[in-house]
Amino acid sequence: MKAKSLFLGFVVGGVAAAAATLFTAPASGKDTRKYITVQSKSASIQIKELGKQLTDIKNQIVHVGEEGKVALSTLTEDVSSSIKQWKSEILPHQQNLQQEIANIEKSIAELEQTLKHANPMNKE
Repeated sequence: MKAKSLFLGFVVGGVAAAAATLFTAPASGKDTRKYITVQSKSASIQIKELGKQLTDIKNQIVHVGEEGKVALSTLTEDVSSSIKQWKSEILPHQQNLQQEIANIEKSIAELEQTLKHANPMNKE
């Protein structure tokens, strides 16, 4: 009920404002109607142009989103490929380092044994 009263108030207020404007207008009724017609056509054209621009913007946003999705997919594939390539390139070096570390550990163990046998006083 309140919404109906509010709407009725707006309608009555709008009609009263329109009537007051027409009665106090500095131009004749014919000139005022012509002015209102021209302004409404102008507003209509501007609204249509705005709608067209908004549609263009929406289409551009959709296009950019699709391009971004493709670019992100490509980037993900490139990064994954680069990581796989890096891992395959580093694997021989990693294996060589592990072998060298094992050799160093073996040499240290042999050196400790040699030192133990050379110095019989040092017992652990």
